Amino acid sequence: MRRKLLISLLVSSMIFGLTACGDSGRGGNTTTAEDTQEQDGGSAQESANSVENDTAAEKSQGADSGEALEVWVRNTYFDEVTTAAKDFTEQTGIPVTVSEPSNMSDDLALALSSGETPDIVSIDCVLVPYYASIGALKDITTEFSALDYKDTFSGGLLDLSTYDGKQYAVPFAPDVSVLLYNKDIFKANGLDPEAPPKTWDELIAAAQACTSDDVYGYMFAASDAGGMMFTFCPYIWCNGGEFTSEDGTESMLNQPEAVEALQLITDMVYKYQVTPESITSYDWTAVEDAFKAQKSAMIVQGSSAVGNIVNEGYDFNAGCTLIPSPDGSKYASFSGGDSIAILADTDKYDAAWQFVQYCLSKEVQVDQLAAYGNIPSRSDMFENEIFGSHAEYDVLRQALEVGEAPYSLKYNEMYTPWIDAVQYALNQEKTPEEAFDDAKEEIDALLSE
Repeated sequence: MRRKLLISLLVSSMIFGLTACGDSGRGGNTTTAEDTQEQDGGSAQESANSVENDTAAEKSQGADSGEALEVWVRNTYFDEVTTAAKDFTEQTGIPVTVSEPSNMSDDLALALSSGETPDIVSIDCVLVPYYASIGALKDITTEFSALDYKDTFSGGLLDLSTYDGKQYAVPFAPDVSVLLYNKDIFKANGLDPEAPPKTWDELIAAAQACTSDDVYGYMFAASDAGGMMFTFCPYIWCNGGEFTSEDGTESMLNQPEAVEALQLITDMVYKYQVTPESITSYDWTAVEDAFKAQKSAMIVQGSSAVGNIVNEGYDFNAGCTLIPSPDGSKYASFSGGDSIAILADTDKYDAAWQFVQYCLSKEVQVDQLAAYGNIPSRSDMFENEIFGSHAEYDVLRQALEVGEAPYSLKYNEMYTPWIDAVQYALNQEKTPEEAFDDAKEEIDALLSE
C-alpha cells in the first residue's frame, strides 16, 4: 500500500516531466526540445493498439491466474513482439495480449496511479532506473543471475537495467549510434569510399573535401535534445569525458573533455564551414532527409539506418563506421533502444518471466528483431545467417560493445539545459565552456531535487 501511495504521489510529475525519448523510425529515441511533452492520447485502454491471441485462451493453464499476460510495447517493436507473443502462446499455451500505448510514459504513469498495470513492459532503456526507483518494476536479480547467457549483454545496457545494485530489466532491443557516410560523394571528391574517417582530424578533412555549394560535409540534429544525446554524447565519451557521474547524481559537462567535444562541432559550423549555420533548426528528420537527398555526406544515426544500407534503401552507395575519436584509439556509441521489465504488481510472475526469456531467445532476437533490420541484445546472437554476409552488422556489434548512456533518475528532465547549452554554443551566444558550465549548474540543481 505504501509503495502504491508513493507512485500515486509521483505520478503527476511523471506525466508532465517524464516522457520516453521518442519512437522514431530508427529503433531508438529522438525528442526535440519542444516535444518533451507529448499529447495525452487518453487512457491506455482507449489509445492502445491491441492484438490478443484469442485462439489460445482455452490453454491458459500456463499463466498463474489463468488470464492473458498483458504486454505493453513501444511502436518501434510492436510487430516483432506481436509475432513473438503468438509463437509463445502456441508453444506454451499461455495467452498474451500485446498493446501499443499512444504515449508509453503518460499511459504507464496513469496505469501505475490506478493500480491497473500491464504485466510486462518494453520501455526506453534510459527510463528503467526511474521506474525502478519508485517501485514500479519487479526485482529480477535472482532469475537474471541464473541465466547462462547473462554475460552476453552489453555492459552499458546492463547498467541502465539496474538500480541500487539490483536487476529490474533485461536489454531487449538495442539501438546504437554509428557514423553513416555517402560512398559516392567520397569517391567523387577523391576520398577512398572504403576508408571512412577514424579520427577527429580525418573527420574534418573528409567533411571539408565533401563540402560544396550543394553538399555539407557533416550534419546533426541540433534542435533535437534526444537526437543530440544519441549522436553527440559519443564524442564526449571517446574523448574521455562523461555526461553524468557514475551514480547519476552530478553533471560532468563542465569537464575539459566535454567542452572540447562541443568545441569540435562548433568549429564544424564556423571554423571549417562543413555544417550549415542554421544547424540549430535541424531536427532528426531534417538531418535524415538531408542524407537521403545527398545534401549531407556524413551523419550519425542508429541501427535502422544501417538496415537501409543493407537493404539498399538509399539511392546511392552508403557505408557505416564507428564514430571517430580524437586519435582513433577509443570509440564510443550511445546504447539506446528498449529493455523489457516485469511490473511489480503482476500476479502472473512465473508466466511473465517465461515470456521475458522467450523474448531473449533466438526465435525473437534473430528471427524477429534481426529479420526486421534490428540488432540482438545478446552478443552470441550476432553470428547468424542474416548478419553473416553484411559487414555493416559487425560495425553495429562493435558499437554495442562500447555503447553507454547517461545514468539518471531524471534523464529527460536534463533535456532542456542540455539542448540549450548546445544551441548557445552553436549560435555563438556563449563559448562552449560557458555553455556547459551553465548546463552543469542547471542539471545539478535538477538532480539534487
